[in-house]
Amino acid sequence: MNLKKRIVSLCLAASLTACLFAGCGSKGSDSQPDCPFSELKWSSSVKDMEKAEGTDYETYDSVYGGTTYTYTKEFKGSSGTVKYMFDDKDRLAGIAWAYGSEDADELYGLYDNIHKDLVDTYGDSGYNTDKETNYGDVWYRSEGNIIISTMVTNSQKALQFAYLSPEQSTDAADKYSSDKPDLIQ
Repeated sequence: MNLKKRIVSLCLAASLTACLFAGCGSKGSDSQPDCPFSELKWSSSVKDMEKAEGTDYETYDSVYGGTTYTYTKEFKGSSGTVKYMFDDKDRLAGIAWAYGSEDADELYGLYDNIHKDLVDTYGDSGYNTDKETNYGDVWYRSEGNIIISTMVTNSQKALQFAYLSPEQSTDAADKYSSDKPDLIQ
């Protein structure tokens, strides 16, 4: 499988993972995420996205009921894919940057670099998957959750760094609530 197909596969898998972390809150969406690879606000429209990123994008169905727009974008010296995921009401629900590599050590280094920046800014995360082949962390924030995840297997080697809108984010207490099923295993 070529690298582009792997990145697309990762994007789909990572979007599903992000959906597992997501909930439906009632928090406001006028804030701007601290996203280092995008200047959009949660209130940004598709037109705002096109103004910032251009019209050279690909699309597919968003896990939030709308459309996901993808662009090639460099971050931390690596050329990956930025995704803008809109919901069924054309509201920006998530922003993610995904990167695939044949070199697992490169991914581990990139993960460690991004993770260190997040810990330096927000402290320790509220959730760590702590799995050997699929690991990551979540920072539960009222401004929207931040998720970094990495998958390293024989056939897939990729990283995704995502910001969820406040409406799509859940509190750590919600995630661990006894009346909700444990979606993360």
